[in-house]
Amino acid sequence: MAEQVEIRSKDGSFQKLLKYDDRYYVPNFVGNVKDHLAAIDVMEVREDDTFILTYPKSGTHWTFTLVSMLRTGTTIYRGSPTFLDYTDMETLDKLPSPRVLATHLTFDFMPKQVKEGKGKVITIFRNPKDVLSSLFTFLTKLDHPDFLSRYHFKWEGLLEFFMEGETYCGSWFDYIQNWDKVMAEHRGNNVMYLIYEDMIQDLRSNVQKLAMFLGVSFGPDYLDTVTKKCTFLNMVTEATKAAAPSEQWKEVTKNKTLPIYRKGEVGDWKNYFTVAQNEYFDKVYNEKMENSSFDFRFE
Repeated sequence: MAEQVEIRSKDGSFQKLLKYDDRYYVPNFVGNVKDHLAAIDVMEVREDDTFILTYPKSGTHWTFTLVSMLRTGTTIYRGSPTFLDYTDMETLDKLPSPRVLATHLTFDFMPKQVKEGKGKVITIFRNPKDVLSSLFTFLTKLDHPDFLSRYHFKWEGLLEFFMEGETYCGSWFDYIQNWDKVMAEHRGNNVMYLIYEDMIQDLRSNVQKLAMFLGVSFGPDYLDTVTKKCTFLNMVTEATKAAAPSEQWKEVTKNKTLPIYRKGEVGDWKNYFTVAQNEYFDKVYNEKMENSSFDFRFE
């Protein structure tokens, strides 16, 4: 069973999380964590299900919008995805096909049928310095009293939590190492790997790759439209206009909008890290990523 824990940093930042089996989870994770993870494990997967797996602030909603358009043949902005982490199984079962589901869980927590090759998995990775700076800005926008009673972050404190792996989604370094293992051992052809920085640089070619991976056949004009609709600037505009579609956002934002898109720039971390913090981060990064197959661009 999950236990409630409070973690504090040297600068007074704090967060109240659930902890189960040496991993951290947000308080609104379904049930007691253990039972919901077990339910996900035996979940009935549909052939046209798509699962978007990400570490937070790595392009989850962006990829969800792209995949939703390609799965449905429409160019409608759909806001926030349904998360495996925060949605009970009865609700998931009632969702119409094609389902596009997101999660911050790692691949080893996916349904057995997914690990056996059923459904599609899309995972996107972003350099950790921009992940951290984007996460900090995101968290400071969540100003509902319920959220503020559970979380309080200063930049130095969040950096400390991040480097120690004490965040609501666990260690970024462990997350990457998990995917290194998946790439080496998973024998299915149902996983696609995307790089956030590549999508920023050339979205159109990545839209083409997504369409091929999903097995959908649209002409170049439609793919051009999807690309135009999903430029990061347009995502910012659409998210600002959208009212929160689910209770999870109503609980953490006063204005009920989605505070998920900001700049989308590569290298914005330079506006947050001090020289000393950057040197410390690089030291830890180089040590932990020495044997990784990932090679991130930081600017």
